[in-house]
Amino acid sequence: MNKIDKYLLNDDQVADFVINGYHIVQTPFPSKFHDEIYSKLNNLSSNPGDKINIAVSELDEIYDHPSLRGPLQSLLGEGYSIAEHRHCHKNHPGTRSQIWHQDNLNIPALMDGHTRSPDHIKSVLVMYYPQEVKSNMGPTALIPGSHLFRSAPDRNASQGNFRDQKIATLKEGSLLILHYDIWHAGTANTSNKIRYMVKYLFERKKESEKPTWNHNSSNKAHILDRLERDEAATVQRSLIHKRNFLRTKMWNNIAGKGSLKYKYHDKWAGSWPEPKM
Repeated sequence: MNKIDKYLLNDDQVADFVINGYHIVQTPFPSKFHDEIYSKLNNLSSNPGDKINIAVSELDEIYDHPSLRGPLQSLLGEGYSIAEHRHCHKNHPGTRSQIWHQDNLNIPALMDGHTRSPDHIKSVLVMYYPQEVKSNMGPTALIPGSHLFRSAPDRNASQGNFRDQKIATLKEGSLLILHYDIWHAGTANTSNKIRYMVKYLFERKKESEKPTWNHNSSNKAHILDRLERDEAATVQRSLIHKRNFLRTKMWNNIAGKGSLKYKYHDKWAGSWPEPKM
């Protein structure tokens, strides 16, 4: 058995990513290993930028471990690549919240005609947190399902009151895999501890001819039902068809021969919606 086989995602986990735009990985390294990385990051006199993995070589052990390679193959297909662009975010106590944003396309790794991909998984961000991230330490906030839409949420809304947001409070050593186009933001650090996050970028190199995860073809009806019915962040009723179509198309683009057939359903017929008080 290949080392990464036991870490491949299953159909429901891939559907979760298509629906929500993120997946969390718990790395198997001991606490001492993450503590050492935190200490080395703390001792850096400046930000090494793309060379953060040279300054802290243990990071490459994290990003090359089968526990991450399995999910990455599942989402990006075989032969995916790692971009040269890397970045360490140092969130000091007292740091304020960011506005909602998508990471930009104006970096060398994405200057080959890369555009937003609301119907595909072409690139993912992988964020590593060497320390536990509590709610007051500036955790990453994200809007589940927002990778399917190009339009911005209310970028001035605080991360404390945006409906259906997800605040990524995480265990030490966690990896947060994000669809590149998801709307996200760093939140305020009101603790007395620095919160580090190291970000790597991975890209699909070829289209998949078949599912590259632990796929069971007998799950097709179940998965199609989930893509049509599961809720992420609330969207306008008029956008539900578009959302479901993009979900199904994304699945089909990464599944190859494991494709699903999208059928239009008239969701407008029936009882009038009840007013919300």
